[in-house]
Amino acid sequence: MYFAFMAKYLVAALAAIIFLASCRSLKDPVFNGIENVSVGEIGLDNSLLTLNLKYFNPNSSGGKLKNASGNAWMDDTYLGHFTVDSTVHIPAKDSFLIPVKLAVDMKKLLKNSFTALFKKEVMIRIEGEAKAGKGGFYRKFPVKYEGKQDIAELFQ
Repeated sequence: MYFAFMAKYLVAALAAIIFLASCRSLKDPVFNGIENVSVGEIGLDNSLLTLNLKYFNPNSSGGKLKNASGNAWMDDTYLGHFTVDSTVHIPAKDSFLIPVKLAVDMKKLLKNSFTALFKKEVMIRIEGEAKAGKGGFYRKFPVKYEGKQDIAELFQ
């Protein structure tokens, strides 16, 4: 009886050790740029842009991105709200694309975009939240990026 009791605790302890060992800290994906910007729907108040965010996963394990949402700015001008509403497979130690839908506030964009036409680069800022994980365990992560983007490369 004593051995059966101890065996249960030993199995539970081993399972906990294996679980904790597999929960090593993960490195953040590396942002590699914006690709394939296209206009989906055009409106006077709002327009819908679709684009791909290119990332590299430096981790030795992959996972899935369930969804993401947040806000985007260009040169401190609010562009609009973005969403990722499809599941994205994240491969281990490889690049991957995240398809993004960006609802652009046209009034603010047109009001402040004149200066951007004469620049080679613009500052892009993204803030939001993503839900990602693996094997049925998902958690929310903050999404933050700020960096310069070549305007010509955005619309290739």
